[in-house]
Amino acid sequence: MRKLFVLVLLVALSCSPLFSLPAQNSGKRIRLKPSPAAARCGSALQWETDLDAALVRAEAEKLPVFWYLPTVRGSFMDRKAEIDYVQLAGPFSWPRTIALIQDNFVPLRLVPSRDLCKRFDVERYTFVEPGFLILDAEGKELFRESEITTLHPGWYASRLRSMAGLKPGRTDGLPTMMNPDMGQKFLYGFPGIASNEGFREAFAKLSANEQAEALHLRAAGAFWAADEDLARTLWTELRDGFPDHPLAAKAAMEIESHGGIVRGQEVYGELDAAATKPSGHGTRVDEGAYTEEQLWQRGVDYLLSMQRMDGGWKDSIYDFGGTDGLPNVQVAVSAICARALLERATVKKNDPRLEAALIRALHYLLDESNLNTNDTDELIWAYTYRAQTLARWLDLRPQDAERLRPSLQLIGERLLEIQRDDGSWSHEYSNPFVTAEGLIALDCIRDRHIEVAGLERAAHRGVSALLRCRTDEGAYTYGNVRAGRKARASIEGGVGRIPLGELALNLWDAKEARSLEEAVAASLKHEKHLLQAQKYDDHTRAFAYGGFFFWYDLHARTEAMLAANKRRMKVVLGVQREQIIRLAEIDGAFIDSHEIGRCYGTGMALWCLALCSEK
Repeated sequence: MRKLFVLVLLVALSCSPLFSLPAQNSGKRIRLKPSPAAARCGSALQWETDLDAALVRAEAEKLPVFWYLPTVRGSFMDRKAEIDYVQLAGPFSWPRTIALIQDNFVPLRLVPSRDLCKRFDVERYTFVEPGFLILDAEGKELFRESEITTLHPGWYASRLRSMAGLKPGRTDGLPTMMNPDMGQKFLYGFPGIASNEGFREAFAKLSANEQAEALHLRAAGAFWAADEDLARTLWTELRDGFPDHPLAAKAAMEIESHGGIVRGQEVYGELDAAATKPSGHGTRVDEGAYTEEQLWQRGVDYLLSMQRMDGGWKDSIYDFGGTDGLPNVQVAVSAICARALLERATVKKNDPRLEAALIRALHYLLDESNLNTNDTDELIWAYTYRAQTLARWLDLRPQDAERLRPSLQLIGERLLEIQRDDGSWSHEYSNPFVTAEGLIALDCIRDRHIEVAGLERAAHRGVSALLRCRTDEGAYTYGNVRAGRKARASIEGGVGRIPLGELALNLWDAKEARSLEEAVAASLKHEKHLLQAQKYDDHTRAFAYGGFFFWYDLHARTEAMLAANKRRMKVVLGVQREQIIRLAEIDGAFIDSHEIGRCYGTGMALWCLALCSEK
């Protein structure tokens, strides 16, 4: 009977994009594989699977080799399969990109052996999957791209056409072969079910291939308009009605939550020419392509397109604490995205799109039923990030106090309930950076004069727990340190933990708190170890940094900069601002670990930019 229940559950989940699990408290990671229909993604390309065979064919056909590397040997990446799914359902399912590769290259799909990794220098850090190499018929490398975390048809077309020696082509940024004007109409010209009659009239005049493309474009537009039901209906029609078309398999991937649109990594539309220039960092945009204002515009547009109808942002698949923690991850990410929109609304006042999004976001953030309170792995983040966002909301929009203050009080009470006996807080494990987050959240509540019984005592215990984890040199341990034990940690591993820990201590006026300026200086001095880990979804060997710490650490440092002496930190904040601008993706969004998602990365980056500009 239990096996039958699990089978039914998995089938249900596989049919529901952006799924969430029944409440539980388990570290189990339920990672579903694509269905047979979805697993056909990428099969329209005539892949070689052996390098020597690809080179022989390249010589015979007088074409270079397009070598797609889903991963490399010994990679730090955890979710290699999910990265591959997004690529197969993205560029290798787009009709235009398929034709471009098939006509101008010999496609090779191969995970390199250790010898090939050394031969082509595609090893850890030097090549962060996914990516590709272009080889001549003798096996000499001509071009390479890795760190591909934003899937955009215009970028692929520009890069591949340049590598094939072709003149620039279409600039519409659509994945389809149909006329660009027609494609734009199907993408955005038939919103909602009310426009279905007009869509069907236009649809009936198309060829079979165009009909498949039209279904996909309208489904994508519907998803970005938060009409998930319509998107699912259209993708289902495409999957079932055009099973031999490459977009049918893509549709199945999207329905099953493996595709790049649902995952937030696939975007369409025109790109400026500067955004398609090679940056040396995959889909990170070339320096100077966008101004800060353009990044705000593009980042906000992206977040608006990814907000779901219930008000949340749900592209993250972060499951290190178990799949049951996803609801809490999604609430935390939503608080971060809402904070970015809230900051933008201070500049773009009375913008109807922003205001509508903020209304939906607040409804989502205040609804406690969106949490899985039985999960102890990621619950803390749903409390700490909501505390910071709702506190800021209260400052900027005091007219909402009647709704905000009870929620902040409840968050404070919950934080006290989940505090450990030794004064620390935990997510997947007890550690000082989460303890610091708990203290910062409690300060947000205290600073708004919200009464929570026992808050001061809890903060005192939290400060003691945090200090136990600080070394004599000022570094913070990765895990919690028990009473009576000596803390041991390296300064190099503290790019985020050091400024975060000292920020928390300074907020609570701990006499043992150290200079925030010194904490920021230590962070800047050793940031190279963090920077190289940006797009990995797991720990690396460089002081255990992983992509999930990237924006987290930069945010901690930015907050510490702002809390320090502003006059002395003005120059440093300017440096931080310029660094953030340089980290944008080709479409103006931001990312670190693909697993946490581009909504999280974009929300964090815009939040940091707002802090850098705060008066």
